[in-house]
Amino acid sequence: MKQYIGIDFHRQTSYITRMDKEGNILEQLKVKNRPEELGVFLFKHVEDSKIAIEATGNWYYFYELIEEMKPDVLLAHPLKTRAIASARIKTDKIDSATIAHLLRTDLLPAAYIPPREVRDVKEILRYRASLVSLRVALKNKVRAILSKNGITLNVRFQ
Repeated sequence: MKQYIGIDFHRQTSYITRMDKEGNILEQLKVKNRPEELGVFLFKHVEDSKIAIEATGNWYYFYELIEEMKPDVLLAHPLKTRAIASARIKTDKIDSATIAHLLRTDLLPAAYIPPREVRDVKEILRYRASLVSLRVALKNKVRAILSKNGITLNVRFQ
């Protein structure tokens, strides 16, 4: 039996909707994002399921949790998933059901999931960029404090 699982993923918990191919909701539940809860649920249902998760900042954790199971996973593109963004009533339960429904009807706009090596390199580059940005901000603050006290530096910070 083909199943469609929509997951509204948050930092500590996720809301999951499991749907059959006719669109009947088989199960809706809230789980903690720990291997003993989320991992066990997915392990039970990954065999004949298509899974979709919202592309939030912490989707890496979810994907790495189930990556070895070789699941059929799509990452829902947040900007293109207008059905969720434009809903009048927004709850995690409704969002997960909408994700499952869009997945079932093949209308889910998917984002690219890069291989682990690419994800790791991107993570390092993001961290470096944030450190460079922090360095610039600190230099600007020092210059502002000096300027406020009438001190002008004629040298460049290195």
